[in-house]
Amino acid sequence: MRNFVFFILLIFCFESTYSQIVLKYESHALKADEHNPMSYCSYQEPGQGGSDALWDFSDLRFKKSFEGYIHKTEQSNYGNLFPKTNIELSEFSSKFYFKISEDRMEQYGFSSDDGKILVHYTTPFVKLKFPFAYNDAFSGYVAGISSYGSNISSTIEGSYYVEADAYGTLILPGNTIYENTLRIRTEKEYINKFRSVDQEVHIITYRWYNETHRYPLLVLTKYTTKTGQSEVINYQAAYNTNALKSAQQFYYEDIELYPNPTIKDLNVRINALSEGIYQFDIFDSSGKLMRSFSKVTSAVGLHDFNLSNKISGLKPGAYVLLISNEDSKISKKFVLTK
Repeated sequence: MRNFVFFILLIFCFESTYSQIVLKYESHALKADEHNPMSYCSYQEPGQGGSDALWDFSDLRFKKSFEGYIHKTEQSNYGNLFPKTNIELSEFSSKFYFKISEDRMEQYGFSSDDGKILVHYTTPFVKLKFPFAYNDAFSGYVAGISSYGSNISSTIEGSYYVEADAYGTLILPGNTIYENTLRIRTEKEYINKFRSVDQEVHIITYRWYNETHRYPLLVLTKYTTKTGQSEVINYQAAYNTNALKSAQQFYYEDIELYPNPTIKDLNVRINALSEGIYQFDIFDSSGKLMRSFSKVTSAVGLHDFNLSNKISGLKPGAYVLLISNEDSKISKKFVLTK
């Protein structure tokens, strides 16, 4: 009877873990007098959308660190230029000006750190609405005026679409894993009119959020600019430095997969620190969930499980095995060959 109750309690823990995240004003709006340490990193394609996705960004390469700062607009050097706003976000060598309210975050302007580039949105861009959950979406029209130095100015006119397009498990460098993660996809398209020249700008940004961090865990952005027949594409990527320090995880050496690569046989050895249920999820390289099952360890110590029947039918390729118990998790990669 005791083991049965223990089994049920552990199942409840797993089900509770997967309750979907909802972004709220109290927990995820920009907040004055805070800072957000970030790290520039290599860019990687954003991967699978939809439910129960897995995004493996464990191989992102660190470039350099920077600090994001949030202040009241009245404390800003250029705050008087954006009187309708109450928050200045300083990050990515730029300053963004927002009106934060209980139901949304509206961006009214932008400036470079040196103030030489300024954008005033006469019709603001809504960055996020509250509350916001998986499959929520909204769109809008944006217009404004930009200036470059004292002589060059242009008009901006376009549209945007914001959607919580996916939720699932996010893996960051250092095998830092967040299971209950919501991805927000923002697409913005506008025409920048410079005198007789029209510049087409297309920006797609993905942000990953979870319940324990107010600010995104990871941000990936692709910028496409077309002027006449010329097209330029740039990428920007950064992860939350604090996010790499706080996720619970196994020690990497506690898990062993063998043989790897493999044709059809696969085993996992777990150095269990306690008895209980271990959840196994297998994802393909796009982040799609392919297999899900559980195993029970009845005692502390080494346990070997044969997973050959669980990988039967999978096509050759690279996969990620995500292993979790009630308070820890780890990912291991393996390759199926012909």
